[in-house]
Amino acid sequence: MIKNHIKIAWRNIRKSKVLSGIHIFGLSFAIATATLLYLTAMFELSFDNFYPDRERIGLAYTTSEPQEGITHSATMPAPFATALKSELPGIELISRYYNTSVILRHGDKQIASNNKYVDADFLSIFSFPLLQGNSKALEDLNGIVLDGTIANNLFGTTDVVGEQVEISRGERWILRTITAVAEPLPSNSSLTFTSLQRFEQKTDYQNHIDDWEHEDHSVFVKMTNKINDAAFTQQTKSFIDLYYKDNSNMLKRDGAKADKNGAYISLHLLPMDQYNRNDLGVGQAKSALFPWILLIIAALILFIACSNFINLSLANSITRTKVIGTRKTLGGSTAQLTGQLWTESLVLCVIALIIGLGLAAVLLPEYNAAMHAQLSLLQLFSPINLLFFLLMFVMLTLFAGGYPAWRLARTNIIHSLKGTATIKAGGLRNSLTVVQFAIAIVLITATIVISTQLHYISERPLGFNKSEVISIPIGDGVDPESTLQKMRAKLASQPWVQGVSASDMNMGIGRDGNKANSRFGFDYEGKQISTNFMRVDYDYLKTLHIKLIAGRDFDRSFSSDDTAAVLINKQMAVQLGDPEKALGKTLSIDGNPQVIGIIDDFNFQDLRSKIAPLTLSINPRIFTLEYIFVRVKTSNLHETLTQVENAWKEVNPKADIAASYLDENTQNMYKDEKRFAKVIIGGASVAIAISCLGLFALALLTINQRVKEIGIRKVLGSSVSGIVMLLSKDFVKLVGLAFVLAAPLSWWMMNEWLRNFAYRIDLAWWMFALAGVATAITALLTVSFKAAQAARANPVNSLRDE
Repeated sequence: MIKNHIKIAWRNIRKSKVLSGIHIFGLSFAIATATLLYLTAMFELSFDNFYPDRERIGLAYTTSEPQEGITHSATMPAPFATALKSELPGIELISRYYNTSVILRHGDKQIASNNKYVDADFLSIFSFPLLQGNSKALEDLNGIVLDGTIANNLFGTTDVVGEQVEISRGERWILRTITAVAEPLPSNSSLTFTSLQRFEQKTDYQNHIDDWEHEDHSVFVKMTNKINDAAFTQQTKSFIDLYYKDNSNMLKRDGAKADKNGAYISLHLLPMDQYNRNDLGVGQAKSALFPWILLIIAALILFIACSNFINLSLANSITRTKVIGTRKTLGGSTAQLTGQLWTESLVLCVIALIIGLGLAAVLLPEYNAAMHAQLSLLQLFSPINLLFFLLMFVMLTLFAGGYPAWRLARTNIIHSLKGTATIKAGGLRNSLTVVQFAIAIVLITATIVISTQLHYISERPLGFNKSEVISIPIGDGVDPESTLQKMRAKLASQPWVQGVSASDMNMGIGRDGNKANSRFGFDYEGKQISTNFMRVDYDYLKTLHIKLIAGRDFDRSFSSDDTAAVLINKQMAVQLGDPEKALGKTLSIDGNPQVIGIIDDFNFQDLRSKIAPLTLSINPRIFTLEYIFVRVKTSNLHETLTQVENAWKEVNPKADIAASYLDENTQNMYKDEKRFAKVIIGGASVAIAISCLGLFALALLTINQRVKEIGIRKVLGSSVSGIVMLLSKDFVKLVGLAFVLAAPLSWWMMNEWLRNFAYRIDLAWWMFALAGVATAITALLTVSFKAAQAARANPVNSLRDE
């Protein structure tokens, strides 16, 4: 029977080539798109899922609620980890985690390494696979762990445990013994490193060993049991009361809000499965909704394709009723007929699946390049993905093919044989069409809003001039202060160089991928002050074109500026009380510096956050310089960048991290949003294309059923344009209804998305109107094409059999 069903199904598919082609093309295109989106979502959701006992691993962070609003911070002071482990018996392992880069040398080979300073427990917490050595490798204070790639590059082999490697420390080289070699980390690891050293080897460790005010690293904790954040917060209340007492008192004094337990500062654990994506601003802090939005878009596109399948099957049912009536007369049961018709739909779906997966395989390289991903169709064959994919395909065939088959098989025998049988599915067909175009309008609106917001971000003045400024990571292995002076001297004779300065933080994210932030808190005239802090050098304002609005800039002729002077931004001046009286005030931070100038506010963080209080200092004892900035005036940016890089290599031959322009760096902060925009734009394009394909086929069937009516109208004098409008208006009405449903939903969704940005566009009526008009015009053109063709036909051909 099954073989017979398949033969009949294949015969009917070949008989209706156009309709079958539309079925297959629409479904295959939807399956290809949904497959790519599904693979992306599963990859995003797979981050950090390979750690054993990951349900017991978490990132420590604090929460407080000052008058400015709730704040979360995962940066901790050096004594925090040791004190927490001694105070809390539920902690099995704990490790600090500090990001930097180092230069490694073996013989005449040198290489830059993405280094992390960690504690001895680090390898045991995460159980990284090791090629050589074991999880106790970091118990040796002078040991170093390399990954396999670095080991191969330096030694030509991974069998290097016990070998020694040199690490550049300023002008010196320090020997370290290799105690383990780790496998290169998978691409879905949030934690990345190519070497590990003990936290105690950090250059400024001794200066801050007991300093609870200096926060510059993360802390990972492995509990003895599964993480329970509420219980952890309650258990650490006495710890906070002991070590954060002064901070809590100052928050209380300054009007902060206590939590439900009466605490002004509370300690929490972020589970490792939320480290890569969360809305707290800690860890990687990418949007937690992104992978789920991908899955929703994939499901919506499949829904549109299935809706087309159902609509076209039901609309085409009139051509099948006589066959169904005949088979029922010969003894065919409803179940048998349903099976036959569903088999036909199943064959179409299988063909569409094969073509869709083939299309996905063809598109995957380009998709990976556009999305900066490393996806493979082989990922579909993991047990979970394969089960989910097969389940979705079965549901797809039952939904798209089973329902029309059941409706067709239940038609009345007498009416079927007379050819008068009808399937009352106009309401369902219209509803599905409305939902299809509502989805398309939502996606088009999202495309317009997201594109406008990203353009706004790229063009919005940041308070500094990012154009024609080259950012150079200094890296390890050289003295930053003397290297900066050498670079200044090297570029001094170049007429196209307009300024050279440096800072401990980059603007945006450069080629090294690092992003940092430093904060200080201190008591000022009876209230708690919190400020972001940047170590800069002379000419910083000149190089970045930052406006000085009061006082003076750092000046080499004032010897005290090196240690006892700071610049503050307007937000910091407001926080000090009276902005007009902030000049000359002394701040209780390292060296008790005096405010010598006030600068205009500029966006030193991304535009998701409002401009915060900021203090600039050139005191070399607080932080070391990490980046050199060179302002250039040129008509050839690429050639100028090459010249600056060549000069830098002469000054620092060890440098191997490429320089970049600041306008490129600032755009790098919005990579996730750009990926999101690409997905939305692609989803909108596919949704509207599949919807229009279904609309075209629906119009084709509808017009074919009204051929004689069109002929009669032409004989009676109707114009081509009048007939086109007659045939098109019903479809345009459906698009209008779709717009009514989609507009409020679009407004709500886009308003929620824009809340992620402190600086954002306002939603305007034209964005929704443009989406609706674009959809209506597309639908009208789709229908009008076939309607005009029918209206121009010779009425003799349609009326000759009367």
